[in-house]
Amino acid sequence: MPTFQDHFADHAASSFARQMALGDVIGKRPWGIDIQKGLLRFGDDLEYPVQLLGTHAFEARTWLWVWANTQSNLPPQLTEAALRIRQIGGVQTIEAFTQPSLELGKITDHMIAMTCSGLEGGRCYYRAPYEGGALFVLLEDVPAQVLAPVSLPRVSTVLMEVTSQFDVDHRRMVNNFLRQQGLHAAPCGATSIRADRAGEGHIEISFDELGRISNVAATLGSAASAPSAQAAPRKSP
Repeated sequence: MPTFQDHFADHAASSFARQMALGDVIGKRPWGIDIQKGLLRFGDDLEYPVQLLGTHAFEARTWLWVWANTQSNLPPQLTEAALRIRQIGGVQTIEAFTQPSLELGKITDHMIAMTCSGLEGGRCYYRAPYEGGALFVLLEDVPAQVLAPVSLPRVSTVLMEVTSQFDVDHRRMVNNFLRQQGLHAAPCGATSIRADRAGEGHIEISFDELGRISNVAATLGSAASAPSAQAAPRKSP
């Protein structure tokens, strides 16, 4: 049976890439939510339907799934995605998906949202902060460019960011990310993977003896290889 960490590794990089693309679209616009209409608004010109996931209480450092928040009388149609995640957790015995509330630590709020966005078919999420906490939601009907495959230079950026911020299985993450981004990947020697995209170029990812990314180098078209990116030291999430 897959674990939470397995699911996270499967979806972390593509989810992070979508978040970067979403940030490019919404910029620094302030957010507002209409719970009854199920809409999240950014500034005066952007709004997206949402599914509610859960909340992070900062002081207690706990996550509460939206389906367990019975006191807020939330519209049931906005909890459907979270209930589907709970069903997956029930089938696969993943407590992080089935416990009404959990302490955050090794598993963080962003890790939960990133995993849910992948399990829900490759969607975006948004962390909406409020005094003392944050609400996490999944967005629907985002612009096509947010969900589009990332460029090879951004592949490098995503991999370095995810490995520096999260405890994740590097090889599993890389293999799933390349496949999800439509890149044809194949072994390149004993410790490297090369992925190609027709008309754009290729990227080579090397691993150390512990299976961690040690180097990422992209070659765009017929140009010389882009500067290599060394794997950054891990930071606490």
